[in-house]
Amino acid sequence: MKIIELTDIQFKNYAKIHSSRNYMQTTEYASTMKNYSRLYLGFINENDNTLMGATLLLERKILKFKVGYVPGCFLIDYDNDNLFKDFINTLKDYLKTKKYVYLTTDNITTYKMFDKNGQVLYFDTNIIKIMDELSFRKNEKVPFRKVVLETEKTPNETYKMFNSNTKRNINLALQRAITIYRDENNNIDTMLNIDSNINKDRIKNILDNFNGNDNKAEIYFAKIDPEKYINNYRFLLKKEDENNDKLNSMMQDFSINKTASLINKKMESDKAITKYNNEIIKATNIYTKYTKGTNIGAILIIKNNREIYFMDEVYNKELSKFYSSHLIKWEIIKKYLDEGYKIFNFGSIKNMDKKNGNYLFKMGFGGKVYETIGSYDLVINKWLYGIVKLISKIKK
Repeated sequence: MKIIELTDIQFKNYAKIHSSRNYMQTTEYASTMKNYSRLYLGFINENDNTLMGATLLLERKILKFKVGYVPGCFLIDYDNDNLFKDFINTLKDYLKTKKYVYLTTDNITTYKMFDKNGQVLYFDTNIIKIMDELSFRKNEKVPFRKVVLETEKTPNETYKMFNSNTKRNINLALQRAITIYRDENNNIDTMLNIDSNINKDRIKNILDNFNGNDNKAEIYFAKIDPEKYINNYRFLLKKEDENNDKLNSMMQDFSINKTASLINKKMESDKAITKYNNEIIKATNIYTKYTKGTNIGAILIIKNNREIYFMDEVYNKELSKFYSSHLIKWEIIKKYLDEGYKIFNFGSIKNMDKKNGNYLFKMGFGGKVYETIGSYDLVINKWLYGIVKLISKIKK
């Protein structure tokens, strides 16, 4: 077994079919990292030239010392202990000949999984033990967790997995005449019009490089139509007024027993009328300023084979109460389920505290919490490692 350098095409063809594929282990991602040199390395069986693993390795220098960075994770079978050990040891020997000091890797491979109640569904400590045996040193103590929806269900069946709060917010956004559309031109200026504080250069870099068939970045917008918003609630108000009149007549009819159920229906109807009137007032205020409607939010996504990554998201702060992040994600999920996508990555969470709004929001889509192995350094030169690591921290 040995390490060889691969061409862009060789790496791309291997990466797109590997079980550990991710948008960071792509030639597109490599192109976004302009401050790094790049290497595509393959791990081959010399007997038959079979490619057993691969990795994108980004190189930079700290003073005169070479260090490497593997974004995402190695494209190797982490469950095959012997293969993984052979790969790491061979890679380490190869990097020694290239005068590397150490190699940092994200290791986004999942080793623990939690359900919506925080109960452990899957836990594999074996890979952690192997990492400790192989000259790896862990970089952070805080676990890295992300929320991922993985499903092979239809859109309707997937929607049933959402919690009641998520469904309620989706329906409310639809009643408020919010629609989702894709900007075919990926115009970042439209995003900037919503929020000028976004990292324009970073997003433009992603859009410029993730533009192939297998790995592609797209921008979706949420737009509100205030005239339709008004009409939707006028219709609901008219229907509820008719219902309220019937209930009122029943309440005034001495021949009808005033049951608790009837009284409750009348009270709920009164509340609905008040709510609909308030919505009409809100819609009218928006119509006064945005007669033809306006974009109230947007999100950048990356499509990587059969996985969708939800990336940067912005919203109009003036109309933040009307923007539904639930709807924009649901429309994207629905669209790509129909196209064969099965994995929707909502991104990281700080913790699984039930008071954490970001955690509750992401879990509302029926996903699970994936805890990854986390960032490690593979020490190549143990004599220089501590010194160069310290210099790196000081320079940051």
